[in-house]
Amino acid sequence: MQLNQKNYDIVIIGGGAVGSGILLDATLRGYKAILLEKNDFASGSSSKSSKLVHGGVRYLEKAIKDLDKAQYDLVKEGLEERYVFLKNASLLSKKIKINIPIFSYINFFYTWIGLLLYKIIAGKKNIGNNSFINNVLSSLYFPNLKKKSLKGCLSFYDGSFLDSKMVIALIQSSVKEGAIAKNYCEVIEFLYYENQKISGVRYFDKTENKTYEIGCSCIINATGANVDNMRVLDDKDSKEILALSSGVHIVISKDFLFSDEALLIPNTSDGRIIFILPYLNHCLIGTTDNKCIYDENINAKDEEIEYLLNEVNKYFIKSLKKDDILSAWSGIRPLIKSNTKNKTEQIVREYVIKISKNGLVSIAGGKWTTYRKMAEDLMDFLFEKNYLEKRKTCQTKHYKLFSNDIKYSKLEKLISFYPITQETKQSLITLYGNSATIVLNIANELNNFELINEKLPYLKAEIIYCLEYEFVKKPIDFLVRRTGLCFINKKAALDCVETVCSEMGKLYNWENEKIKDEIKECKDYIYKNF
Repeated sequence: MQLNQKNYDIVIIGGGAVGSGILLDATLRGYKAILLEKNDFASGSSSKSSKLVHGGVRYLEKAIKDLDKAQYDLVKEGLEERYVFLKNASLLSKKIKINIPIFSYINFFYTWIGLLLYKIIAGKKNIGNNSFINNVLSSLYFPNLKKKSLKGCLSFYDGSFLDSKMVIALIQSSVKEGAIAKNYCEVIEFLYYENQKISGVRYFDKTENKTYEIGCSCIINATGANVDNMRVLDDKDSKEILALSSGVHIVISKDFLFSDEALLIPNTSDGRIIFILPYLNHCLIGTTDNKCIYDENINAKDEEIEYLLNEVNKYFIKSLKKDDILSAWSGIRPLIKSNTKNKTEQIVREYVIKISKNGLVSIAGGKWTTYRKMAEDLMDFLFEKNYLEKRKTCQTKHYKLFSNDIKYSKLEKLISFYPITQETKQSLITLYGNSATIVLNIANELNNFELINEKLPYLKAEIIYCLEYEFVKKPIDFLVRRTGLCFINKKAALDCVETVCSEMGKLYNWENEKIKDEIKECKDYIYKNF
């Protein structure tokens, strides 16, 4: 074991949406902060979301039906944060038009009122006007949509984004401002003063195979679905605060949707909603909502996939079959436990902050859209409880994230003269924002614009960039969370494993046996999780 003499103001455990958001907020306020993640950044639920930045249409429906102000407040906060999110991550996110098929005029009136209220609540933060197209135009826009009883489509705007890349951008921004972030570093024990109050952590660095100790003023448990397990590590008598729910998504060819717009199916057999979204040049369908237990390698169960297929097929002419699925995955939603409601989809997805008797601060619940507000609230909470002396107010509301401060059109011009296809250019901007220019400079210096796979848009130079700038430690990091390939096409990802491992082997001077081990680990991970 090695003793790290450095003391920090804040140690953050968990490298997902909330943890990375807190790291940036704390760093911009002038605190010395370190983030520890036991696997890769965004390797949990934060990379397995529905890829939507939203106020919560279904929360609004419940707010109206139940006259529930708490649900209304969630919608209002979500819409305000949606605006900030899209502004500060302008290349990793965008507004998206979402269409709701209407099959009765009563339903038309009810939905129209709801969407109007959604827009009114957004106020000046509204990002697009609602509209209606009749059944003829709806059939032209979505030729695969069943026409029987179809009256048309009502539409509204929300946001979509690349979740795992958003985490990377947050961490890149934090590191640029002076923070430290370590992936593959697992907290194995808390350290305590004589009075039993937490004084630091002992963590194991998996890549160095070493154990370290660090001291700090406060420790934040932002481990998502693993929050309760971390709380037990501190206090074996702590009670659960989460009700976990699995959300399954499937990915199919973009031809199924025939559009760059999204569809929302509002009337499933059990009263939930399903989104069908354009995603990385494919079509993403989700999500389910079933109770589950914590599992680090949770995968999509057959019955959940069948549920999605059955519900979607009620609305489309061409039926989807299991063979049409290119990739499928499951993520765990960390919902706040309720003693009065049993079904996970009924729980208000708010967040809570808890302090253990030993001083561990845990933040749990929430959703991607409000990650920034959660971080702000957490930092303000630390001041109120005298964990930290206040230095600055929150700076994140107007902070442009790393590689998100150039307009898309200008970036297109900057990379227009490189000898690559239009598909590769679009992929680079989508995945790396401004840093697409750095990737291409690397390729240019090496005089190597070779693709990882001739059927895919990814350059080998992206591997070098991700090792140097995006904290990649293993080939699977690149295939899953830097390119997102595993999420959209499992077979294509498997076809790229040997090339990616070989290229990383050259850069790290791996022996042949090490490369073989990485290939096996990579393939095992993909088969287990997708």
